[in-house]
Amino acid sequence: MGSERSNRRLAPKVLFFLVIMFLSSNPVSSLTCQEVLKVVFPCLSFALGTIPPPPSAECCSGAQTLASMVTTTEDRRTLCHCYQNIPPGIGIKPERVQEVPQYCKVNVTIPTDPNVDCNSIP
Repeated sequence: MGSERSNRRLAPKVLFFLVIMFLSSNPVSSLTCQEVLKVVFPCLSFALGTIPPPPSAECCSGAQTLASMVTTTEDRRTLCHCYQNIPPGIGIKPERVQEVPQYCKVNVTIPTDPNVDCNSIP
């Protein structure tokens, strides 16, 4: 039973490092996936569905920061590719990601649909 508890504590840390490793190799513009992850990390629990709505104030702050960082077509495309390259096994719920801008009242020109063609984003 003790090892199960330590596994639960270790799992978010392992997940964080896996996501960083997976996303940090995808810079397409001045914005990098690693920078995106740092900003939106407070949203992880909400995106995984482990906490109920609404997302935390820290998550909303990160969403607002991210929206202000994404200023060019290349930034939007980079963000799209970062989002699409998150391994499905991590358990991010796309519907939760799509709810963040609404809950946080962030005007988003950033795609939150995992099926969008990133190269078609204006």
